[in-house]
Amino acid sequence: MSTDEDQARALAEDARVPFSALEDAVPDAEAAARIPEALARRGMLVAIAPSPPGRLLVAQSNPFDIVAIDEVQRLVPIPIDVVCAPARTVARLLDQAYGPGTSYRLTALVDEGLASLSRPFDDEAGETSPIVRLVDTLIEDAVRADATDLHLEPEELVVNVRHRVDGVLRQIDTLPRELQPPVVSRLKVVAGLDIAEQRLPQEGRVTRLVAGRPVDFRVSSFPTVFGEKIAIRVLEQDKLVRGLADLGLNRRGLALFQDLLGRSRGIVLVTGPTGAGKTTTLYSALNALGGRARNIMTVEDPVEYEFPAIRQTQVRPRAGLTFATAIRSLLRQDPDVIMIGEIRDPETAQLAVRAALSGVLVFSTLHTQDAAGAVPRLMDMGIEPYLLASTMAGVVAQRLVRLVCPRCKAPASYPADTLARAGLSLGDDLPLVRGAGCEGCKQTGYRGRTGVFEILAIDAAMHELIGGRADSRRIRETAVRSGFKSIRDDAVSKAVLGQTTLEEVIRVSYE
Repeated sequence: MSTDEDQARALAEDARVPFSALEDAVPDAEAAARIPEALARRGMLVAIAPSPPGRLLVAQSNPFDIVAIDEVQRLVPIPIDVVCAPARTVARLLDQAYGPGTSYRLTALVDEGLASLSRPFDDEAGETSPIVRLVDTLIEDAVRADATDLHLEPEELVVNVRHRVDGVLRQIDTLPRELQPPVVSRLKVVAGLDIAEQRLPQEGRVTRLVAGRPVDFRVSSFPTVFGEKIAIRVLEQDKLVRGLADLGLNRRGLALFQDLLGRSRGIVLVTGPTGAGKTTTLYSALNALGGRARNIMTVEDPVEYEFPAIRQTQVRPRAGLTFATAIRSLLRQDPDVIMIGEIRDPETAQLAVRAALSGVLVFSTLHTQDAAGAVPRLMDMGIEPYLLASTMAGVVAQRLVRLVCPRCKAPASYPADTLARAGLSLGDDLPLVRGAGCEGCKQTGYRGRTGVFEILAIDAAMHELIGGRADSRRIRETAVRSGFKSIRDDAVSKAVLGQTTLEEVIRVSYE
């Protein structure tokens, strides 16, 4: 009998928990995925399998580390059964569950960070201090995971670390609560925020080199009852600007969008909820227009991507530079194209219409459910129907759907009620697919996203409807008779082509 096993038996007896040698045990992938790797390695524990159904069996080398078990219980909504196993066995199971040789870098950095809290402050440590390296690792890991957001969320005992990947938040790790103040302070220093101000929200920005390429980060702090929550938006420039053909537009949609870009005047709106990819669409449109032969100017909040041949302006409300004041002065700069980050209020809407009437092509975003809803929304802001009818060029509404992972894509069948919710029926016999889940997609079945669109071109019939104060229902019905395809139509076509799933179609569809 090995010494390692003797120690484990003694610990199990002292802690009054069951002992198991687990010589031939294999971790269950679904069970192990419930616990972040860093937490599992730091606590030397691994989920084996549900035992019995509705419970989770966890093997741990040190049953006296109840803090680690408490952290697991906070993440897993079912009861946990703990068995004590030899440390060597737990290490083997960890490598089987998370991959051999994947000792998570955060584990050692967290331990170093905790140890540094008890030492006097060393000003000479600088960029090599444990907290600095921990923050750098958190940021770099988010970029490598293709995350669009990194969230540090304090709770009573821990700080949750979460990534938003393909539009979905994933629990990645937990940090000890003691590290929250120094980590937040370091992030504030990096982003140029006031480290002494903890009662009010703050926003900042920083650009860093990650894997040899520049990446922009927008850092936002927000006070909560357990301390400041940090949200970091990851903005990779090569993902913000794409070719029009790479946005996800089908052939008909691409032709309609290019027609809108070819206009010399009018208002082109991109609508959709936050996180629908509106900024990427607008930036890609500006990139397609080019800036050398035209005077293209923007007013944004914030400027997320810097174009070399386009004059861009960041609004500063505290200094008096709002969207309205910036647009009013910008019109004296003789622009050909204006991009307004968002139409938020009646004054901005009025100025956008004035710019279009003066012969400028205006691009902007608006928060509406669909393309047809943009027209009554602007009327609600006080725009006269006759002005709107003469200035509106078109409206693009969009959402983002997750793409099926190409490595684990497999044919899928759906029940009748799911097909009906997507506008299909059992008799359609369509080649639908679903991702089975693999290492490449982190067992989600999805990898990457693409846009689904509907484009409302304002033709003569639409001019008449808008001038007569038609509601969104009448506008939409008239558009459908002219061949208009909705977001759901576009999403369903992508599902039929094997690019996404019906679950994603239903998620983004509002019909």
